Amino acid sequence: MQLGSYEVTAPLARGGTSSVFLAKHIGTGEDVALKVLDPIFADKCEVVDRLFLERTISQRVQHASLLDVKLADRSVTGMPYLVMELLEGENLGALADRGKIELDAIIAIGAQIAGALGALHAVNVAHCDVKADNIIVTYQQSYGGFPRVKVIDYGVATLLDQPRNEDDASIAGTPSMMAPEQWRGGPVAKSDVYGLGCLLFELITGDTPFHGTLPQLMQAHSEQLPERVATLRSDVPDALDRLVARALSKDPAFRPTMIEVESELTRLMLSRMNAPAAAVG
Repeated sequence: MQLGSYEVTAPLARGGTSSVFLAKHIGTGEDVALKVLDPIFADKCEVVDRLFLERTISQRVQHASLLDVKLADRSVTGMPYLVMELLEGENLGALADRGKIELDAIIAIGAQIAGALGALHAVNVAHCDVKADNIIVTYQQSYGGFPRVKVIDYGVATLLDQPRNEDDASIAGTPSMMAPEQWRGGPVAKSDVYGLGCLLFELITGDTPFHGTLPQLMQAHSEQLPERVATLRSDVPDALDRLVARALSKDPAFRPTMIEVESELTRLMLSRMNAPAAAVG
């Protein structure tokens, strides 16, 4: 199958409204990922606009830990698609499913995610779907020798500088990670701080803060306090325990900014890297 200047060579992933394929540029030989909308959605304006919004967001900001969406186009038959950078690595969700992740790696991963989301917030974009499945742990190294991560999928992102239709209170996100205000259809930048808090909680403890049906999750995220991560994992330092608890505040005003989250995680990472080794004997 050919889409524009790209020859599709293999399937990579499947989503709710689209599929991702490995493809090669016919002229240059560059390998890319193509996100192709399913044919049944090709004439649904809202779905197409949402797909093409991913390119608009990528044009707003460049960051080493954000996915580069290079092009949004339609094929000669009218099929909408995106051309994205090809990432070599593994989904963080799959990595976490295989077992407990070392705490230093969690801190380094969290710092990179916070940096990427902070860059989005600086251009008035809220990701609105921070979760392990939307993080790729690449085979490249970042600072300190930890793997570089990439935040992907702007499928439910919100442009915060665009007027919001007060009649549109649609709820978008992943229920186990959604901030209280997202359940009310009013995401803000600090909704991503809450989502990252949920992700850190999950990576540290092996489980999400809350469980249940949709109504139960809505009630829990809106009203219940989660357990402190330090009570569920003995090697969690106090600074990380406090940061996760602040990120999971019900009121966005009491959550740190994403810049503060990145700064605190980076400081913690550096302090642990520079800590003297324990004496032996």
